[in-house]
Amino acid sequence: MPRSLASTLIVSASVAALSTSLARADEFTLRMGSGHPIGLLAYTETAHEWFAPELKKRVEERTDHTINIQEFHAGQVAKVTEVLEATQDGVLDVGFMSLIFEPSKAFLQTFTLYLPFGSPDAVETTKAAKATFAEFPEMAEAFESQYNQVYLGGACAENYGLGTNFGWENFSDLEGHKIAGAGTNLEWIVGATPVASNLNEAYQSIQSGVYEGYISASAWWHTFKLNEVAPFFKSVDFGVQYVSAVTINKQTYDALPPEIQEILVEMGEEWGMVTAEVCDRNNREGLDKLRELGVEVSEVSGAAQKEWAGALADFPQRMAEELNSRGLPGSKVLNFYMDALAEGGHEWPLRYQVK
Repeated sequence: MPRSLASTLIVSASVAALSTSLARADEFTLRMGSGHPIGLLAYTETAHEWFAPELKKRVEERTDHTINIQEFHAGQVAKVTEVLEATQDGVLDVGFMSLIFEPSKAFLQTFTLYLPFGSPDAVETTKAAKATFAEFPEMAEAFESQYNQVYLGGACAENYGLGTNFGWENFSDLEGHKIAGAGTNLEWIVGATPVASNLNEAYQSIQSGVYEGYISASAWWHTFKLNEVAPFFKSVDFGVQYVSAVTINKQTYDALPPEIQEILVEMGEEWGMVTAEVCDRNNREGLDKLRELGVEVSEVSGAAQKEWAGALADFPQRMAEELNSRGLPGSKVLNFYMDALAEGGHEWPLRYQVK
């Protein structure tokens, strides 16, 4: 992301504020931000409602310092595709990011996307994903060694389902229909014809017949008013995805007192579970809201889910091979995560074979 004059001024202001803080050694200012609006997704809701106020509270209760937090969400400083780089450059001190929008830089860290039909339970997904990050510390370390920031923790995005303008029961019913998705989840669309799109385009695209459905979380379906043009939503249970992260610029982190660093690491560890509870709540409330709005909400049958997973049987192996070819532990990560979810009680409709 080339820096504009405005961005350069922002960086200069941030550095100056931090320098002033260091001189007084008792007051610090951190610029936090994300590319999404507050509350549209679970990770921005918890960034604003839990992380920012809780950080201020803990610092001021447990240290002699005070901390000021400036929040910049909804692309005020960085778009969803720019948060990682903005944190790398110091435009943001603390970045809350959806790694879905960093398919190259976070190719390994978005491993849950390569295993559709994981757990629909955000708490269990978070436990298994955190265990995977702990088993393979290079995933977190890459943020520092490659992108000048310290990885504080990860979090979920809500369980994915499928909204459509037609009803369906069997996997074969999708044949001949056009279904949209974004990024890696386009690979989940088999049987139907996949169409690349985004939620901002979905209303008009479904209304005009460009496509007939979209892979989405239930809460997003009514947030974007897609129920008005596609009044069917099926809980397909593609699974909760562990694709959100919070990081802090390395220079900012190093300039903070050890006691504040400790609190940041502590909160990064806790943030995943705080967000998991919001993800599960959003899924429940999203389905209830759709029912209130007259949407036909249903659950995928075990047979249809198993058939869909079978049609995707080669996908995890293909992704593992791509990761392996880049010198990354793709096969090991995917197998560890599948086992971790199973140990937590998840029953895979198909236990993918990854070598």
